[in-house]
Amino acid sequence: MAVRSGVRGSRRSELAGRDWELRVLAERARTTALGEGQAVLLRGAAGIGKTKLLSVALDELAGTAATVLAATCADTGAAAYEAVRALFGPLWPRGDAEEAALLTGSARLALPALAPERGDGSVDTYSVMHGLSWLVAGLAARGPVVLAVDDAQWCDETSLRWLGFLLRRAEDLPVLVLLTQRTGPDEPGPEALAELGTAANCLAVDLAPLAAAAVADVLATGFGATPDPEFVRRAVAVTGGNPFLLDRVIGALRDRVPPDAGHAGVLDELGREAVVRPLLDRLSPGALSVARAIAVLGGEELETIAALAGTRPGPAGHAVQALRDGELLEPDRLVYAHDLIRTAALNTADPAELARLRARAAMLLNDSGRSSEEVAVHLLVLDGPPQPWMVTVLREAAAAAESRGAPAAAARYLAQVLRAGEDDVPVLVHLSRVLGQIDPAASLRHLERALRLVDDPRRRVPIAMQYVMVSLSAQNAQRSYSLATEVSDALEAVLGADPSPADRALRMVSQSALLLSGLDEKATVAQVGARFRDVVPPPGDTAEERELLGMLSSLGTLQGRPAAEVVAQAVQVLRIGDVAPGGWAVLGAVLTLFLADRPEPALAAITGVLDHAQRRGEAWTYVLGATVRALIHQFCGNLTDALADAQYSFDVITQERWAPGIAMPQAVLGSLLVRQGDPAGAERALAAIVRPRLEDFTLEYHWYLLAKARARAALGDVDGALAVLRTCGESLAGSGIGNPVLAPWWYESAELLAGLGRTTEGEAVLDGVEAAVRRWGTQRALGMLETSRGVLATGDAAIERLRHAAELLADSPAKVEQAKAEYLLGRRLLARGDAEGARERLRRSIDLSVLSRDKQQLGLALPALAEAGGRMRHGTGSPSDALSGSERRVAQRAAEGATNREIAESLFITQRTVEVHLTSVYRKLGITGRAELAAALRDR
Repeated sequence: MAVRSGVRGSRRSELAGRDWELRVLAERARTTALGEGQAVLLRGAAGIGKTKLLSVALDELAGTAATVLAATCADTGAAAYEAVRALFGPLWPRGDAEEAALLTGSARLALPALAPERGDGSVDTYSVMHGLSWLVAGLAARGPVVLAVDDAQWCDETSLRWLGFLLRRAEDLPVLVLLTQRTGPDEPGPEALAELGTAANCLAVDLAPLAAAAVADVLATGFGATPDPEFVRRAVAVTGGNPFLLDRVIGALRDRVPPDAGHAGVLDELGREAVVRPLLDRLSPGALSVARAIAVLGGEELETIAALAGTRPGPAGHAVQALRDGELLEPDRLVYAHDLIRTAALNTADPAELARLRARAAMLLNDSGRSSEEVAVHLLVLDGPPQPWMVTVLREAAAAAESRGAPAAAARYLAQVLRAGEDDVPVLVHLSRVLGQIDPAASLRHLERALRLVDDPRRRVPIAMQYVMVSLSAQNAQRSYSLATEVSDALEAVLGADPSPADRALRMVSQSALLLSGLDEKATVAQVGARFRDVVPPPGDTAEERELLGMLSSLGTLQGRPAAEVVAQAVQVLRIGDVAPGGWAVLGAVLTLFLADRPEPALAAITGVLDHAQRRGEAWTYVLGATVRALIHQFCGNLTDALADAQYSFDVITQERWAPGIAMPQAVLGSLLVRQGDPAGAERALAAIVRPRLEDFTLEYHWYLLAKARARAALGDVDGALAVLRTCGESLAGSGIGNPVLAPWWYESAELLAGLGRTTEGEAVLDGVEAAVRRWGTQRALGMLETSRGVLATGDAAIERLRHAAELLADSPAKVEQAKAEYLLGRRLLARGDAEGARERLRRSIDLSVLSRDKQQLGLALPALAEAGGRMRHGTGSPSDALSGSERRVAQRAAEGATNREIAESLFITQRTVEVHLTSVYRKLGITGRAELAAALRDR
């Protein structure tokens, strides 16, 4: 099926000298049909033949089983996703049944781009692009798909970004993307298009001018006679081998002179510029006005063109006919045959006249009820401040672009609005909101300006909260905290002793902003702790109060306040569920709950975040949630599911190029790989962290240090591990972070120091944290402390300590720590000569380690049991242990009955990746297919 939207048809006979380029395109099409996503970018000067080459290639593809969708971009400007809508418009809508077939699963997330009026408010850019890519994947399941965009240098940025997004996922899809780009010193060169051209699966082809032999072939066809070599030489000199100019030469001379040597001089008289301009110069003033109107509003109806030209449809029709007689227009549309002609028509007007014409064009479209974005693209090219009616249109266009995940387009419209008044606070705030997704630094500059312009403390609070949220991605926490403090203090100064409900809500928002900014980096944790030392937690009756409770529970957790106290706050946050899914308050409550040995509500909350993110196609939120879930599973001794979530998150961030701003997935994966007996792999995962100023952050830095120390110790570098652990402890203490289980460096240090015989040093470490452990007061924390004391003790004291530790840990979710305590107790019993008691404890350690899939602990406990004269009562291994984290996550979804496409959509990976993982899973488990998968996984 072939669908054209503005790419003009051409015949192969018109393509002299382009045989190599046609072969390249045909070869790429063949490769695509085999299921390998490809792209070709045809580049060259205006008139060099890019469109003709593209058109011939599309005509030949139209005779195949491929779905061919094509569109042309115009330099009059484009709304967000305009090229996307031009591509898919002929398929959309095609009736309920057809629509349902095309928009299944994640493809429905494409709606805001395809049919903005059917969207449901502001959406994430990634989710829309994710949906569009799955729409293409659905089409590709029926056969090869060809997407062609002519004049991509004028394509809207959002569509170009999506094409790049698609290509990064198209390696296993039969998708061919064809693009043409006009190049030259004065031509636009969008960054997104440059990135496309350098993609691994994109071939950039630069079209050179026609050689003399090809020029001779074109002249022979055009004149119907063999040209003289001198005539050919002069034609090359005049046209530069440019096919368009060559066509105009033929059109101007074929009825006047033959292509012989005697008439070669006529070419010099014609000149390159005269090929087009004389045809316009011969027009009457009225007809020339129509020619300019078509240059500005090409593709519109005759009535609109006439109104723009200041004439009636009748005279305008005569002008159109004159332009067609001169072969300047396409035969069936009010569009110029080539953009060089359109440019020549525009150049007949001086800049002031052209500006008036563009402004009048925008007004005509606005008065005729066109969409705000259709009007706004004409307003973007105007100089000077926009008029009041233009401001209204631009703001509506910005809201429309934002609602379908096109923040860059929204930002351009709002930047134009600011020219009408650079101190317009609502516009500054709106512009900041959309820039926050693509340029956080610029977003913060606009918010700083807005805050300087606003004196009312109440109005400043929501602006400050927006500043804090943007600062989290801009790594601007310290400035953010300072500003939030200033705003909060000013608000408190105007609130009375009995504030209104609205003022109380504002107070909650300002305090939440303070906490959110103050807890992000280590430098301000102690400050925010001191500020909120005497704050009475709210009851949690409103959403604002629950937001604040979530942040207060995070603060209390970091400080190491009694676990029972902060758990009560965290539970209240999740009591009703009206806090925004994925919000920081929810994540703060989750942190509290799992560190306080309450994994069930934490898992339920994070699963809600993941479900919400999956439905909306928000990959970053999903990755963050999956990483947090990995931490919870790790704390509960469920290392299998923890590894699956951590490995998945790591794979996605590297696939999406998010790694520069992220450290959590790498740190969590590093710790888990140590447990899996792969410390070298752990160090590789940690080496993937490139986040600037990692040492300044509250959570990620300490989790990174703990993982690094564990990997160093597992590789035999005990002194190196202890140095890292010491750094971790000093950093926590210096930051006012007193939670003993957030990053339990002391627990790791005690065992290493005991192994070196440095027990006094180890006891000193424990003396320094014991008060914090007892204040936090969970069974896990107390059990870990007893384990550490036991490993440093000797004789019966050590045995009693370790026995007590095992009992404490048995009443907690800390199965990994319990397995270690049982192992250490078994070793001490064996050393005392109690082989039977040792075997019992070692078997418990092995059982726990098998259930947890803790290969590191198994590697210690199994030889110890053999030394004690024991044998395992049952097997300790499972074929499923060989699965990687990503393979297990895919296998679990498949065992639940999900199709390959459903798995790929839900995990933000490609179907090819799913197929590769499942093939590996079947091989490792020794099964033949999906039907046996659930039983094979059940053994764990």
